[in-house]
Amino acid sequence: MTEIRGVFFDLYGTLLCYGNMEAAGESWYHAIRRELMDSGHAFDEETLIRLCEEFLLQPEPPVQDDGLTVYERRMHELVEELSLALALEELRRISEASIAAWHAHTPLDPEAKSVLSELQGRYKLALISNFDHPPHVHRLLDELALRPFFDAVVVSGDVGIKKPDPAIFAPALEQTGLATDEAIFVGDSPEDDVAGARAAGLRPVLIRRSLGADGSPPAWTEDGVRVVTGLREVIGLVG
Repeated sequence: MTEIRGVFFDLYGTLLCYGNMEAAGESWYHAIRRELMDSGHAFDEETLIRLCEEFLLQPEPPVQDDGLTVYERRMHELVEELSLALALEELRRISEASIAAWHAHTPLDPEAKSVLSELQGRYKLALISNFDHPPHVHRLLDELALRPFFDAVVVSGDVGIKKPDPAIFAPALEQTGLATDEAIFVGDSPEDDVAGARAAGLRPVLIRRSLGADGSPPAWTEDGVRVVTGLREVIGLVG
């Protein structure tokens, strides 16, 4: 078996832990509502609730040369449905505020920095994240002092490709100089992370923190994917 020379990570659900996501959704909605009200916009409350419930269920807005992120385009469509016209500055402010309110419920895994520190220098490290508003991810990496750990950072909103499309792994492999079978990819989603890594030729590792409670988690899933219950276990996988 080829020697592992790189460890690639997903962000949300992997390096960051999902907390109370029902509360996160409520905080997200209230941030949108508050920003609209503070800007003096009148709107129908029931319509806003419905649009927020359907926000991620709608088809992704078509790519345009408008300088907006996918998330900002989604938000633009939402305010248009409310018959509102927001200035670009307002649209960006409401986008940032709503994501920040949601993110407040996804803390950094307490083991993340120590694990990354132990891996750094011994392995090439990369972050590959599906996220529709890249400025948030890039700012977060700086605020949490995570950026120095990574040799490559790939955000779907920057490259226009999302996991499980295997093409999203190509920039990280190119920037780290690794072949596909020289890297593992740690993520929390079987559909996006495991399937995408496998299709790209990387060795997938599935993190499932909930399995750690019984004291005897399975080492492998039925389809041969390695399972870990915490980030520190990743170190044991690579050496």
